Amino acid sequence: MNSLQLEKIGSLKLRQAHIPEINSNEILLKVTHCSVCRTDAKMWERGQRDLVLPRILGHEICGISESGKRFVVWPGKACGQCRQCRRGAENLCREMQIMGFHKDGGFAEYAAVPESSLIPISDKLPGNIASLAEPLSCAINALEQAGVEKKDCVLIYGAGPVGLMTALAVRAAEAYPFVKEISPDKLVRSEVFRRQVGIKCVTDVDNNTSDFDVVINAAPSRDTFLKGLADLRPGGCFCLFSGLTDDSPIPVSVINEIHYRQLGITGAYGCTREQMRSALKLLSDYKEDIRLLIDDHIELEDVPVVLPKILGGQALKFIVKL
Repeated sequence: MNSLQLEKIGSLKLRQAHIPEINSNEILLKVTHCSVCRTDAKMWERGQRDLVLPRILGHEICGISESGKRFVVWPGKACGQCRQCRRGAENLCREMQIMGFHKDGGFAEYAAVPESSLIPISDKLPGNIASLAEPLSCAINALEQAGVEKKDCVLIYGAGPVGLMTALAVRAAEAYPFVKEISPDKLVRSEVFRRQVGIKCVTDVDNNTSDFDVVINAAPSRDTFLKGLADLRPGGCFCLFSGLTDDSPIPVSVINEIHYRQLGITGAYGCTREQMRSALKLLSDYKEDIRLLIDDHIELEDVPVVLPKILGGQALKFIVKL
């Protein structure tokens, strides 16, 4: 089969590989679509904590089984026995194995997928749209961790694809989404989507006094945390959705601000299977809006070409169609 393998950092190669062998708890999935994630681009550029090389990347997967059933893939394999798994937070399982990280993913014609990771999809939902269930479900997780409620005002730092999907999830929750973005190019790219969904853009000029119920960072800059705390109303909640890339220390004055204004801080990492099911419903309800986030459909060999564009913030979503 055709596969795109990350052989070493910075080196993605199109290779012929054996069709994966499956065990008794797996099925062989014919991959139809695999969305390219910014995390894929970062792993190509500099690696990642959970990445084991060589590796077939790709974790935003839609495909079809040998029996003809269509699925999206929850990309994790959890133990199913620990406290986190038993309480429905399998994304926090200490034994987690992730497709495209620990084991081969969806940038190939076939993938071996645990049966427990398969989520069926409707024939009415196109595969290119369905492949976006994983990033949208991560956004849903962020909203749940932050306790977003109806009519809340939610500010999202970053108007990239995940930030925009988070804003869509906010709108679907009957709350009010706002985005803050420093890149004029991203604002231009997202203008039609933001207008259609009803997402307001906030600037530093018109946001001197902030009163947001929730702030979510969909960008890795340390400033999204420092400024985001100031954007919160007293008692509001900041959700650390994107990890921070700047390791500069957080000033004590900022820590004290959390104390004096009784701010909540929460993290959001990955997603659960139930959140992926919720994401599929949103994708079905908003599929015409979601199409606006897709820049193009590409072949496997085109992935190395688009990764620098993704890292440079010059793209929204590319979908590999197999």
